[in-house]
Amino acid sequence: MQESVLPLVGRKALVVGVETPVGAAIARALGAAGADVGLATMRADEGVLVAKRIQRELEAAGRVAATYAFDVTLGQNVKVSTRQVTKELGGLDILVSAPDRFFAAPLGRTTDSDIQQVMTVNAYAHLFAVRAAADEFRRTGGGRVLLIVHEAAEAGLAGAAAYAAAQAAALNLARSLAEELLPQSVGVDALVVGTTTWVDAEAGTLEPVLPGDAAAVLGRLVVGMLTSDAAITGRLEHLDAHIREAARGQ
Repeated sequence: MQESVLPLVGRKALVVGVETPVGAAIARALGAAGADVGLATMRADEGVLVAKRIQRELEAAGRVAATYAFDVTLGQNVKVSTRQVTKELGGLDILVSAPDRFFAAPLGRTTDSDIQQVMTVNAYAHLFAVRAAADEFRRTGGGRVLLIVHEAAEAGLAGAAAYAAAQAAALNLARSLAEELLPQSVGVDALVVGTTTWVDAEAGTLEPVLPGDAAAVLGRLVVGMLTSDAAITGRLEHLDAHIREAARGQ
């Protein structure tokens, strides 16, 4: 595809949670569609290595890309870091908020600290990211936001009540902000990702993995959503449905 016909040429995007498989797939898709991309990890840890690898891939393809280690648990850090991303990219048009930290434990063994951490990373982090991006969008007259949530937001998840509650909060945050930010020409949509499977990582935590062709379907879906007019807002898409549709079309 020629550079001039790439749908996101000239657009500046920030992906928060780029070290997750979902965030990584979206960052690559945005770069392939022509966007310059700020690659923000959830914290300064081994996720930076993932972001750096994606950065090299995007730069090799001619994109401007940079890695940033956010602390998504601190609103002020997200605000200052988003300002830095905007300055270095030369603007901000798109935010994809994809932080995700899975937690499973019976209710009786879920501590106050567990609840606070799960809610902060999986719900409050979205709020911090959108609040920071909205400040930057006001400088340029509008933008697009996409929040990534897990299907537990709608279906619940036995043995992971705190995680499901956080995902539900994120989903309703997207619905609320779609109405609130529309007058500012900011479109807000949500994408429910229900095709991740949880596997044991080296650190003993659980990490999501996208199966099969889900990454390609995800990329096409996200680029389509982010290239639509900001007045088209408040959408709730389900990745599973698009994967099934793609399979039927083969």
